[in-house]
Amino acid sequence: MNFSDVIAECKSSLKELDAMVTAIEHEVITGNHGIELITNNVNFFTKSFLITLCAHLEMGIKDIVFAVAKNIDSRLSIAAIPTSIVEWRYGPKNKKQEKCNPISRFGIGLTKKEVDELVSGNVYRTRDALSLVGVDLTYKIADWEAWKELIQTIVTRRNNIVHHNDDASDLSFGDIRLYIKKINEYFDFINEACNCALSPLV
Repeated sequence: MNFSDVIAECKSSLKELDAMVTAIEHEVITGNHGIELITNNVNFFTKSFLITLCAHLEMGIKDIVFAVAKNIDSRLSIAAIPTSIVEWRYGPKNKKQEKCNPISRFGIGLTKKEVDELVSGNVYRTRDALSLVGVDLTYKIADWEAWKELIQTIVTRRNNIVHHNDDASDLSFGDIRLYIKKINEYFDFINEACNCALSPLV
């Protein structure tokens, strides 16, 4: 799956989450009080939705980084770069020559576990992880600055709930839906950055 497919899947998941938030919000504001579990626990639902949204964000970014890394491996495979030349050029000078296998080809081989360690919802870690695979989120610096502030605000709210027991009593369903919309647009921004970095190469 390439990065565009991954991003489309992320946006589809966000659409499903938005539909769920909308349904719960409708149940609350209609005043029917048909489902007391919902109407008596609005704060629990808004906090849960925010945590879920940030989980979607983090998982999406991890999948994007992994997809871009796989794309790099695919291009390296086509280029058929022998590992021996890479090891000779960049490896320790005292490495024994017989350890080089001239038949094998050079590749990155980034694993999902390694991606997990690189990525979080934090925008700076997202920027650094994507930069590692050749995608520059700061290529449009004004856009990056705006997204950086907004996404970090959303992630900080989530962190305050999870790590500092913030009751987030001011958090509404409308806020959650706005955050979903913005993260959806943030994925568009990341998609554009990936296209800019990789389109000439694929």
